[in-house]
Amino acid sequence: MTTQEERIDIFEGFRKGMHYFLSSYQLPEGTKHRKSSIAHRLALCLSAEFPSYFVDIDTNGADIIVWDGEDDIKLALFWSEQYMTEKEKGKALDFHKAKDPGLTLGFTMLPDRPWLLVYRFESEYVEYLHIDKESFADEVLRQRFLEDKDEGQLRLLLRKKRDRKVTG
Repeated sequence: MTTQEERIDIFEGFRKGMHYFLSSYQLPEGTKHRKSSIAHRLALCLSAEFPSYFVDIDTNGADIIVWDGEDDIKLALFWSEQYMTEKEKGKALDFHKAKDPGLTLGFTMLPDRPWLLVYRFESEYVEYLHIDKESFADEVLRQRFLEDKDEGQLRLLLRKKRDRKVTG
């Protein structure tokens, strides 16, 4: 069982690896890339953050895993070039429940957005986060409990504008 402190360290390793990836590899926009070639580049960037573990692609059903080569999976990653579909999220959640990794994340690297959308899978809920591509600050958008029906669109917590009172 992974402690909360270990999960924070694993998430920080993910953030640092993604920062290195985004600052080192410029993907030409408008061109398709093989998912495995991008996963390989990501794995190389993540391996520097997890020197005591193996970082493998397309293993055990995950796109990338950080593990000891046996049963101890520290990080499982699932990613998509666009928003993750319900089927992709289901696959990540099933993996999380079956393999019990320290941390299971899904993410999208939308080229026209200044942030990464990250999905953190837990046994009871999915948490949605934004990670700014420049500062790498993260912001929790919402949590969706699994028993709740997903309406497909995130409800962002935006401040409501107040109507100005007209005096006269």
